[in-house]
Amino acid sequence: MKLEAIKDKGGMLLLNDAYRELLEHNGIFTPEDLWNINSESVKNILKERGTGRCMLKSASGSDVEAYIKRYQRIPFREALKNILCLKPYKFDGIHEWNVIVVFHFSDINTMEPIAAARLPDGRNCNLTLGITNYTRAQELLPRLKDDPVRKNRLIRNVAELTGRMHANGMAHQDLYLVHLFVKEDEDDKVYLIDLQRTIAQSRLKRRWRVKDLAQLLFSSRNYIDDADIELFRKTYADCANISSNNTALLRAVMKKAVRIQAHDERRRKRLKLGND
Repeated sequence: MKLEAIKDKGGMLLLNDAYRELLEHNGIFTPEDLWNINSESVKNILKERGTGRCMLKSASGSDVEAYIKRYQRIPFREALKNILCLKPYKFDGIHEWNVIVVFHFSDINTMEPIAAARLPDGRNCNLTLGITNYTRAQELLPRLKDDPVRKNRLIRNVAELTGRMHANGMAHQDLYLVHLFVKEDEDDKVYLIDLQRTIAQSRLKRRWRVKDLAQLLFSSRNYIDDADIELFRKTYADCANISSNNTALLRAVMKKAVRIQAHDERRRKRLKLGND
């Protein structure tokens, strides 16, 4: 992957050279061009961040599906809070672009980066190639109850991806099955999406490892048994370069998963009361 950063008074444009022709064919030459790319909203939970789906035209005339994440300038109050809380990360479009690039160089399956931009007023965005012909892991896993061979393969694939990510000092922080896309026609190859809150450390602290693993356990708890957990644990340990006999880690993950479940139940009760 050949990357290029173009800086001028209009901001900074980051390019994956493999998609330069596609961008230019669609009139994208500057950070403002990328920000203003025509898209339809698919996710806009926070006013500071939104995701849009866009269709680009290739030189051959075929459509290329892509997704753009736009980040508004962080409000002063939130920026001050981050400083006071000593938060070292600025979770924005450029941060996610950098994480995606690291994932690729670490051979961890994720989105394909096309371009990213930072504008002088603090706005920023990134554009990635759409992952097509996938099934979310949360939809596929329940279907594999009577297919132990495929179920074991999927569990190993998820464990290997998670283990490699942690071995490279990265934690997702939102590692639920909904963020794992599975390519069934590629032997259930797993891709991890939504990397905007991913953290990177020279050596990953235990708390982040526990959080990721507990989120996976919580989101899969209704579809797995003890044998599945054991298969995941051994596969993960091999890929994460840790001992497979780390019972203290397993206990911590179990305990964290229980807390996540309790938090989720309280949230559901609040939502139910609000809708009554």
